[in-house]
Amino acid sequence: MAWPMSAAQTHSPAWPGRRLLDALDVTDLDTFDPRPGWQHRAHDDVLTIPVGAPVDAPDSVVSIELGDHANVALCVGITGKTTVLQSLALSVCTLYPPTRVQLAIADTQNGIASANATTGPPPHVVAHCAGYRRAADPPANWDTWCTQVETALDQRAGQPQPDLLVVVDAVDELLGSHPQVAGTLQRIVDEGRDKRVRLLMSSTEQTSKFAAGARLGRPSFDATSDVVIALRTATAQTSMDALGGPQAWQLPMSPLGLGYVRPPDGAITGPVRLFTAADVAPTLSSRLMTI
Repeated sequence: MAWPMSAAQTHSPAWPGRRLLDALDVTDLDTFDPRPGWQHRAHDDVLTIPVGAPVDAPDSVVSIELGDHANVALCVGITGKTTVLQSLALSVCTLYPPTRVQLAIADTQNGIASANATTGPPPHVVAHCAGYRRAADPPANWDTWCTQVETALDQRAGQPQPDLLVVVDAVDELLGSHPQVAGTLQRIVDEGRDKRVRLLMSSTEQTSKFAAGARLGRPSFDATSDVVIALRTATAQTSMDALGGPQAWQLPMSPLGLGYVRPPDGAITGPVRLFTAADVAPTLSSRLMTI
């Protein structure tokens, strides 16, 4: 259970959520109004998303950029990937208006939008499907989610539309259970750059050919990641594939939340203490919904 936080806690530099709020220009969580920031960033050419702070420079902020030069981003590692994607998705909604970017979320682990169970998702979310559901919930319909995403692709053919950020958690696991999603993701990879449809996903080991179950003849898709966030990897080879070196495999198992960031130019930054939205997500999502 998440206990309510006092104003003193949310303003304390020692509070883990404070660093993320500072990076998002959120001074007071309870009174935050995103509209001035939305207006300021409504016409930005790229999406600039804060990721974390370098361990050796904790007052700095490391960000990733998604745009025509960087259309596919991957978070790879053993654990902590859902937390990273939750933070990135919430940061996008906080920084940019729905007229600038929309989200389609494949919430395979039920961790990206779990904080929105009471308030509902931010207005940016146009498609959402969850992997694990309560017994009373209707079954997840991945075919519907794929149709919604592919319809958005079709609608963006020559038409001015907000960017669509497709967020896919645990893509390797998702393909193992729902291989039909592979065709939709391949369309995003092939057509997304021209149609301003971006892909942000996570995977445990795979870094280029996402083919869970491919040995059984199931569909797969290929994607070259322009941006990589690498947490602790299970093998040195996975780190080599993601970063070109063993850095992510050499990260300690504890504390969690450390990683490396590789932008399109290959200049690796890290180790980085990644931001977490767990403590701020319920209140911040509620603020976005009240606008």
